[in-house]
Amino acid sequence: MGSRRREYFGDVFRAATASERHRFVADVWAARGWETTLEDSLVVARRATQTQRIAVVTGSRFGLRPTIPADADVVVALTPLSAPSARVISLDELYELVRYGLPAADGDRLVETHFGVSLDDVPASSSVHVPRADSTRSVLVVVAVVALLVVAIVATAGVPGVAPRFGGEPESDQSTATATPAPTPTPEPRVVAPGVTTDGIENASVLAAAHRNVVANESYQWTIGYRESIAGDETGREVEVVRVEEPHVYTSEVQHVSWSGLRAFPRPTASEDSYADGAFRYARRPAEPDGVAVRVLDPEVLDGPGRHAIRAERYIDWYLSTEQSRVADSAVVDGVVVYRIEGSGTDFPRSRDYAFTAFVEESGFVRSMQASYETRDGLGVTVWFEYDSVGTTTVEAPSWAESGNQTSGNRVTPAG
Repeated sequence: MGSRRREYFGDVFRAATASERHRFVADVWAARGWETTLEDSLVVARRATQTQRIAVVTGSRFGLRPTIPADADVVVALTPLSAPSARVISLDELYELVRYGLPAADGDRLVETHFGVSLDDVPASSSVHVPRADSTRSVLVVVAVVALLVVAIVATAGVPGVAPRFGGEPESDQSTATATPAPTPTPEPRVVAPGVTTDGIENASVLAAAHRNVVANESYQWTIGYRESIAGDETGREVEVVRVEEPHVYTSEVQHVSWSGLRAFPRPTASEDSYADGAFRYARRPAEPDGVAVRVLDPEVLDGPGRHAIRAERYIDWYLSTEQSRVADSAVVDGVVVYRIEGSGTDFPRSRDYAFTAFVEESGFVRSMQASYETRDGLGVTVWFEYDSVGTTTVEAPSWAESGNQTSGNRVTPAG
C-alpha cells in the first residue's frame, strides 16, 4: 500500500499543470514554517535570514537537457537529473517531505486541496487513474496507437494462417503471455535528524552526541522526573530542576516526594542540590559543618560541554536505545520540524514492557522524553525530562551556597 501511495502521488503531481505544481510546492514549504511567494518561474521561500529559490523542473524532452534557472537553490525534479549548483529533490523525496515531514493530516489536506484526490484512497489496481491529463500528450498517444494498429493490419493481410486481427496473432491460438510487473523497489530510509531516519532511531549514540552539542551552546531549564509505582499506585517520586546559564554556571535543586521510600538506585535525578559559578561547584550537604562542600572543577571538564550536557547525552543513549522504534508523527513548532518517536523492546535495566516517547528536532535536540518499564520484581518505573526557557535562562546563587561560601566551606579536590 505504501509503494502504491507513493506511485499515485508521483502520477498526480506529474499530471498537474506547471502553475499547480508551483503552488503546491509553495504551500508545502509554507506548512514547514517558511514565508513563500511565486516570482517568475520560482518559488521563493524565506525564514529568518534564510532564503531558498525553488524551481520545479519537468524533465527532458526529445533528449534535450531541461533548463534549470541559474539562481535556483533547490530543484524539484520530476525525472532524475543532476544540478551541481542546487540541491535536487526527487519526487520520492517530495512525497516523503509531504508524508513524513508534516503532520499526516496537513500533508493529506495539501494534496486534496491542490489535486482533488486523497492519498488514502489509492486505487487497488496497479494502473492508477489521475483526474488530470496533458491534452497534447494524450493526442500523441492516440495517434501513435492508431498508426501501430494500421501497420499491424496491413502487415498481416493475406498471410496464410493469420487472420487480419489486431496484433496479427493466429486465429487458432488464443493464449497470451502475461507480463510480470517489476517489483517496486523499497525506498531507502531518509535521515531526519542525527542518528534518526524515517524508519526510527538508527543510532542512539549519534543522536545523544548531537543533543549534547546543541545544549552545550544554550541556556535552558531542564526538568528531570523519576517515579515509582506498584500495581499502578505511585509510591514515590523525585523531581530535579536544573537551570543552566552557561555550561559551567548552573543550579540544581532536587525535590523529594515519597510515601514508602524510593527503592531503585541509581536514579537519573541528582542525589544533592548543587550550584556552580564557573570556577567552583558547591554541593548542599547537611552532614558538613556548615552544610556545604566546595569542589574545584576539573579544568578538563571546564573546557568541555558541561556537566548537565554530558548527563543528558548519557540518558538519551540509555533510554532511547531500543530494539524497535518508529517516527509516529511530526509537526512544525516555531518554524522547526519536531518528530514524535516511539520505541519499545529493550533489556535495560532488566525490565519488561519497556516503551518510550521522545520529541526530537532536526538538529538532534531532544525537547522531551518519557520512558516507562516494569522491573522483574513488579516495580513500575517512569523516567521523563523536558526542556524549556531555552536561550533565556539566567542563574543566581542560592542562599545556602552564599552562606556556605562566606564561612569555612570544606573544599575538596576530586581524585583523578
